[in-house]
Amino acid sequence: QPMKTKAALTAAAKYEAPKGWTEEFSLNQGDPQALISRGLHRIKVRLSGGEGSRYKTAGAFQAGFETRSKGGQQAEKTGFAVVSGTRVLIYRREVAVSLPPPDTGGPSVFAREEFCVLPTGKLFFVLSYSYGDSIPDPAYNGPEAWRKFLKTFRLVK
Repeated sequence: QPMKTKAALTAAAKYEAPKGWTEEFSLNQGDPQALISRGLHRIKVRLSGGEGSRYKTAGAFQAGFETRSKGGQQAEKTGFAVVSGTRVLIYRREVAVSLPPPDTGGPSVFAREEFCVLPTGKLFFVLSYSYGDSIPDPAYNGPEAWRKFLKTFRLVK
């Protein structure tokens, strides 16, 4: 399965994982996905809209709960990036990175996730970056690695 997932992704796009990050492939809700990580830093590459995908269109994804911030808020538009020659909106949302143990009533820990949607034919990529803590990492600039990653991302025509 991971090899098939990787093949589906590499047939649709080429990109460079940041140096020293690890990459794993999986199927998530019918979508091939790559998780590129370094410690609590996570970049996800998800190809949606294909057979078995929860989302048939980018519009359906953007209207779905996975783009919502905590409390059901709309994700915030933070600006634009050019990815594979296309100007895309970058969104930011707050996501729960750890939930309290059941019955403890402890706090959930929220972190920021940035994401963008890049159409490719009938399919679309969801590219995202998050850091699994509410306090930024003083030892490593994950957001900078994410921006550089977006610059390397190319759709395969």
